[in-house]
Amino acid sequence: MLGVRLDKEMEERLAALAARTRRSKSFLAKDALARYLDEEELKEREKALALARWEHYKSTGEQVSNEDVMDWMESWGTDQEVPCPVK
Repeated sequence: MLGVRLDKEMEERLAALAARTRRSKSFLAKDALARYLDEEELKEREKALALARWEHYKSTGEQVSNEDVMDWMESWGTDQEVPCPVK
């Protein structure tokens, strides 16, 4: 169980939204917290993946050249679209 103290303004906003949506304040708070946790967990996973990629690059030096990436991107939406460059 978790108790959260809200300032007066936030409490009023939550109560008003609950009345407008015909949802309980608890439902809205739980929904907001679930969304926040989903977003933060995704950020953490993306950060860990980026760090792992950086470590892989540092240990192997594998890369795709900027020129290859730019050629690929410039072909997007054309009849001569080229495949994604690989290392």
